[in-house]
Order: sequence, then structure tokens, then C-alpha cells
Amino acid sequence: MNSLKHNNPQILHKNPWTSIFYLVLLFLAWNLFSQLIGTGIAVLVTGVSFMESQQLLEPPFGPKSKIFMYVAQGISHFLGFTIFALFFIKAMDKMSLKTYFNKKNIGIQPSILIVLATFSFMIFNSIIIEWNMNIEFPEFMKGFGEWARSMEDRLMQLTELLSSYDSFGEMLIALVIIGVFPAIGEELVFRGLLQNKLQTATRNAHLAIWITAIIFGAFHMQFFGVVPRILLGALFGYIYLYSGNIWYPILAHFVNNGLAVIVMYLGPKYVDDFDPMEVDKAVPIYVSIIGLFACLIFFRYFKQFINRGAAE
Repeated sequence: MNSLKHNNPQILHKNPWTSIFYLVLLFLAWNLFSQLIGTGIAVLVTGVSFMESQQLLEPPFGPKSKIFMYVAQGISHFLGFTIFALFFIKAMDKMSLKTYFNKKNIGIQPSILIVLATFSFMIFNSIIIEWNMNIEFPEFMKGFGEWARSMEDRLMQLTELLSSYDSFGEMLIALVIIGVFPAIGEELVFRGLLQNKLQTATRNAHLAIWITAIIFGAFHMQFFGVVPRILLGALFGYIYLYSGNIWYPILAHFVNNGLAVIVMYLGPKYVDDFDPMEVDKAVPIYVSIIGLFACLIFFRYFKQFINRGAAE
């Protein structure tokens, strides 16, 4: 069973490549505009000038840097992904939102299985994260390697800033900005729109999933984290393929992002000498393999539940 058998909304379009072209073009333009709006509102909230705001994004970071980033990232992401996707579905594809937000085959047991499968996959993915972080470039790519590493170090500092919470309320705000908004918006754009269109264009669901996953990984602009993100994107893609329901990859995406937020909040409270940079440290290889097998088992049961529900 796949999303084409779930009334794939893109199959109605005679020329999906044209639709993909408009999707990419409008997405880039819309995101640029959304970032300007997010930055403008963040400037107003923090009370700094636009020029001063650029300093807030460079180390050393202060309290205003965190507020600025929360506001700018939250607004720009919500507008650039969620609102864009809803607009594109209604205005460009002229489809009902119910086609995407199908509630018929959402169940408690499949949802629990998705949570377990995603958590298991995160355990496996830890060795991929560590491997990707320690890639060494050959001499002829030394310049690119140094640039990529400096970008990674800066993003790590920003991540550490946004992952330190002074209160439960701040953690909830971060959970919305880092967990909820990306889960809904990115899944609508990458799986709901792009993957569906590529599947219709190529007539190959697996090719569509992996192309979308590669774009998903590259979009985050972190070379030293691109491979684990590609694998996560593929997981979300297969969840969508076999369920035909965008809510399940949204749930999986939220588990991946939201769990990191919760760990960052609870870690310093209950773990002595908690180091946020050690959260993604690789587990032993045998634990990673167990995580992968557990993910496959949970995913198999998930497919069985979905198929059983479709047959009823």
C-alpha cells in the first residue's frame, strides 16, 4: 500500500514537473519574504536596530540573542513552511486540506508504534551522526572542509544557546518552535507536496522518497549532519508512503525534535555534570544494531495496522 493508493492529490496533475518547478520557485521566494518578516518582528521585540541584530547572531551570545532567535525562527518557519504549504495546496493545487489531513486511519496503536520506531531509529542513527561529524576531507577539499566546520561550530553554539532553558515555560516555547512548527511545516512541504509530486512524476515511490530525503538533508545546510538527516527524511518518507497520512510523519518528526528539547531541559536537572554536546554521542555498535532491528519490527507492525484499517 502506498500514498498513490490513498488518493494521492498530485496524481490529478497532468504535468507534475511543472508543478514541482512552481513549488520550488515559490517556496524559495516565500521563505526569503518570511525570513524578512521574522527578522523585522524580532527587531521590534528585542528593541535593537537591524544592524545591531546581526551582532546578536554572532558569538558571544547574550540573553537578547536567544529572544531574537526564538522570535525570528518561530515566525519565519511558521510562515515559510506551514502557511506556504497550506497556501500552495489551496491556491496552486486547488485541493482540499482534508485530502492531506486524513483522520480516518489515525489510531492509538499505530501512533505508539511510530513513536517507538522513531525512538529506535534515533538510537541507530547516533552512530551515523558521530561518523558524519568526524569526516575528514582530502587535501584538495581542505578549504571547503574548513568552511563547513566553521559553519558547524557556529550552528552548534546557536543550538547550545537555544537548548538552555531557564524555566518550564521557556522549554514549552522551544518545544513549539523546535518541535511542533518544523514537524508540521517541513512534513507538509517535503512529504506532502514534494514527495507526492516526485512520486507522480517518476512513477517510482522509492526514488521519490530518497530524492526528497536528500533535499531535506541538504536544506538544513549542515554538512556534518547531512547523512543522518537524509536517513531521517527517508524514514519519514516511508511512513508517509505506507500510511498515506501526513499526520504519522508529523508525529515521527516531532518525536525526533521534541525529545531532544525535553532531554535538554531535564538533563541538567537530574544528571550530574550533564553535557548537552554529549547528547548525540554514539551508542555502542551492538546497541545501534538492536535499535535498527527494533525500528524495522515496529515499522512492520505499523504497516500491518494500516493495511488492516484500510481493508476494513
